[in-house]
Amino acid sequence: MAALNELKDSGNDIATQSLKISPTDRTSSPPDINLPDELWVTVLDSPCTFPPDIYHGVMLNMITNPNVTSSHLFRADIFFDTGDHDDSLDSSHHQLNKRLKHIKAEYRPFDYDLPGYTRTRTMRLEQDDETHIVLYIPHVQQAEEMPFYHPTVSKLAFTHKWRLVPPPTETPNDTTPSHPGSVSISYSLFPTPAPAATAAPSLTPKLSRTALRLLETLHKHGQGQQAGYQKRVHLDRLIPQKRYQDTYTRLKTKYGRQLAEQWIEVTDPGKHVFEDLGIAAFLVEVWRDMYVLPGEAIEGKGGGGGRVEFPGFVDIGCGNGVLTYILLSEGYPGWGFDARKRKTWYIFPAEIQEHLQQRLLVPEIFQSSKRAQETNDDSSWHDGIFRDAPGSFIISNHADELTAWTPLLAYLNNASFIAIPCCSHDLAGSRFRAPLGTKAGKANTRTTPGIGDRTPERLPQQQHQDPITESPAAITKSAVKPAKQQAAESGSLARTREQKKMPSAYSSLCSYVRSLAQDVGFEVEEEVLRIPSTRNLCIVGRRRAEDISGSVAGAEEEFAVRRERAVRIVEREMGRSVEVVGGEWIARAEGLGRKPGSGH
Repeated sequence: MAALNELKDSGNDIATQSLKISPTDRTSSPPDINLPDELWVTVLDSPCTFPPDIYHGVMLNMITNPNVTSSHLFRADIFFDTGDHDDSLDSSHHQLNKRLKHIKAEYRPFDYDLPGYTRTRTMRLEQDDETHIVLYIPHVQQAEEMPFYHPTVSKLAFTHKWRLVPPPTETPNDTTPSHPGSVSISYSLFPTPAPAATAAPSLTPKLSRTALRLLETLHKHGQGQQAGYQKRVHLDRLIPQKRYQDTYTRLKTKYGRQLAEQWIEVTDPGKHVFEDLGIAAFLVEVWRDMYVLPGEAIEGKGGGGGRVEFPGFVDIGCGNGVLTYILLSEGYPGWGFDARKRKTWYIFPAEIQEHLQQRLLVPEIFQSSKRAQETNDDSSWHDGIFRDAPGSFIISNHADELTAWTPLLAYLNNASFIAIPCCSHDLAGSRFRAPLGTKAGKANTRTTPGIGDRTPERLPQQQHQDPITESPAAITKSAVKPAKQQAAESGSLARTREQKKMPSAYSSLCSYVRSLAQDVGFEVEEEVLRIPSTRNLCIVGRRRAEDISGSVAGAEEEFAVRRERAVRIVEREMGRSVEVVGGEWIARAEGLGRKPGSGH
């Protein structure tokens, strides 16, 4: 079943728990499981207040997601699962045998029973008190066969005890709290040589640490569920976990070691290489759903399932070029460019280097500005219209100045896109704190019933700045109410409750890019990528919906119409003419091209 090692915390932010863990050493006490032919030891236990149904849910999550407790594992592939309560797993049973015959013999479930317990799926129930045990039984016969990521025990048991009627206190003055439940971790140890068998069982420090981490995880998740914890980050919404992880494993095996060993940048290859491998795996699976891929055989009319031929890709702001290299090596036609060359480009084969170019992207709508006419260099500029491969899928991976432009470029090219934001820049290329939405989005929010009723969050220093707009009653009320002290007055730099509610700069940037994509008619999708980066949210625009006028947006829309719409958006967001914004963009882009390249 699930595999365990020295266990890593799940990283989930559990809500305030009603009871903190209080582990008690049980190695010198009688074990919770006592069988004559097996050496069991209960390592630790702790009181708990969560009932059996929560325990079942937590254990099922730990079984199906072993990555919660082991950083070495992706997931659990369930070979066999049944809700049958029959104690017998006799292979002569026709239906059961029919289901098990396709499973390798060494992977078939064991016929294992505990006296006094009834089998219910993977759970066993004691008949009198509610005692629930989940057993992990590895398919090995001796300790030497155990994988490195699993504790070297023959069986592992998670026990949950629940008293329906709380026991009475010992004395009237006894104030010690009595909790209705407890959880414990037990090991069944491998047989030891005869001289050592008579001694009391001893655990290695590693096994003791593992038991503690297991107990902490079970207790933390159980108490958190009881306190009403709701998962905030949902993964694998666009691509199933198995598809993504299988592709990632294949790419990592094929390219990971080679790229890490050849890395010549000063940055950490462990981050950049495996981050780009994860993004490449995600793109490969997204494209599998969207396009007929290169080399894919399609039989019969309509065999593509509505998919179109892969149009190619362009990686804008490609940085170190690793993502472009992987995709090209996998057979996907495309290219990448960046304002600065990277040392990493020269470790790639010559046929890959041909598809990596040093170019400055100056959007086509800026090309008519006075600054553009004075400084235009056709060899180093690109206008963002990819005429050689119309409809190329646009990739924007931590592209900084190009991030906000990504949905606009996709719209101008009648293409799909993926944007993985990092640093916040406006449409003139200047650093800024992005708002939560575009100005058009804010206008729509104000005019939509039920949406504009809520006043946007403000920092404390932004409150009560405009007394002219307040009613006399409000002014009188605010005069009576004492003002909150500012940091200089209170001497505290701790964030206030209002400040904690404010979205982060990164969250605001992602929201702003999403709003820009919606302004040009994209059906926006989002995914939290499984990559080693805190900047792991991607915004995907695979298709466009009906635009505001009701006509279907698509290839029929003339470029001139799209261009004019993009101009209006830029002027609306920046509050000045496209000529002025274009001049600012070009000045910054030229300065960027003169800087030395970084590792990304």
